Amino acid sequence: MNSNSVSVRDLSLSFGAVTVLETLNLDVKDGEFLVLLGSSGCGKSTLLNCIAGLLDVSDGQIFIKDKNVTWEEPKDRGIGMVFQSYALYPQMTVEGNLSFGLKVAKLPQTEIDKRVARASEILQIQPLLKRKPSELSGGQRQRVAIGRALVRDVDVFLFDEPLSNLDAKLRSELRVEIKRLHQSLKNTMIYVTHDQIEALTLADRIAVMKSGVIQQLADPMTIYNMPENLFVAGFIGSARR
Repeated sequence: MNSNSVSVRDLSLSFGAVTVLETLNLDVKDGEFLVLLGSSGCGKSTLLNCIAGLLDVSDGQIFIKDKNVTWEEPKDRGIGMVFQSYALYPQMTVEGNLSFGLKVAKLPQTEIDKRVARASEILQIQPLLKRKPSELSGGQRQRVAIGRALVRDVDVFLFDEPLSNLDAKLRSELRVEIKRLHQSLKNTMIYVTHDQIEALTLADRIAVMKSGVIQQLADPMTIYNMPENLFVAGFIGSARR
């Protein structure tokens, strides 16, 4: 049995004459926390959106749990996604936001209640269930956004710069929270960030990207102490300053 949770094979993506990703290959192990790290425009969010099914690839294949999902709808890929912008429904309560996708999927109410209770307990948002997003802080909104992915009970979670809208104190608090979440759930998580400290803190392995190419893929200690080229050395070096 393949122990890879997500496999990307010879993936290419072009917008007109502009090539964003070119014959990219990546294997994410089962239960791994992989961080896609790079500056703005390096292709990391594009790669994540291809895995999520939010962008159609130009060439190549994507496998999730050994299933070829290259042309599957996002809802059929067995993923939960957390966006930078929270993407909560403003008119719904926290409870409504958590349960909405499950209701659309026509799950029994008892199962919906069970999943919402579990997610809100894990993320410590039980006291917020009757509130609307407008009544929540940024950190609380992001917890709800994570909870909405969590209730889907999927194998793979995708995070697109989920902490970049928060202040430094909240960012470090939620980093600890996400790390704890991964340790307790042991799901595969793919996490996009431009923040070197975030990557070094959270990742089992880091893929450092530049111009749609993975420059180095290794554990944080190796990336930090043994960068493979001058770009990685310079990019990670800024975390030392």
